[in-house]
Amino acid sequence: MDFGTMLDDAFAYTKQGVFENANRWLKLIIAILCLGIPMNGYVMRIYRGEHPAPEVDNWGTLFVDGLKLMIVGLIYTIPVFIIWAIAYGSIFLAVLSGSTGHMDSAMVSGWTPHIGLVLLMYLVEIVLGLIVPVASIRFARTNNFSEAFNFSAILATIKKIGWINYILALVLIALIIGIPIAILVFGFILLGGIIMFMFKVSTIAILGFIIALVIIILTLAPLFTVFQARYMTRVYDSAVPEG
Repeated sequence: MDFGTMLDDAFAYTKQGVFENANRWLKLIIAILCLGIPMNGYVMRIYRGEHPAPEVDNWGTLFVDGLKLMIVGLIYTIPVFIIWAIAYGSIFLAVLSGSTGHMDSAMVSGWTPHIGLVLLMYLVEIVLGLIVPVASIRFARTNNFSEAFNFSAILATIKKIGWINYILALVLIALIIGIPIAILVFGFILLGGIIMFMFKVSTIAILGFIIALVIIILTLAPLFTVFQARYMTRVYDSAVPEG
């Protein structure tokens, strides 16, 4: 698998489709503001292999497709929510009971017997992290809910890609997307903390600082989303031999 070629392709796709198209970029920001639903619909178009980057139009279709993709994602998260509820349930029951005098012991007793469940939850999240990308693209290509949960076909696709190649591809995109975001957020927070410490700014100034950070992240979100969607589409398509 040529990761460099795939990354170059995703970069060119995003550059031509979003960065150099202010109108489309603005529409994608609006799509994210609409609870991200139409943005998910746009991602579905990318997953279907549309090239170059598709227009942001037919908003009704974007909303419908986006809701479908969100439903698929929510169904996949059900096991995580169930395990989480069981693992942390006793702590919340203790809080709801109002027995504040025994809160510390209740929290400790709530943690200790469920460490295994917490570890199981993390394991399930890792497994879902491997399955969901391929399941989402498969769903986009077939527009069939059952195919999003066709585990034999999903695992067969990953096997064709190559498990090691596939895992490396996921790690690579996580680092490429995650590191800049982490630097941006923590750098902004650090800068804000320094400014507040040195100049003792007002609450309004702090609020303005937070709003500025949100605006920056919102502005960059379409770039990261389109880049990731195109990259994962190329990874998925690598399971199909060229010819």
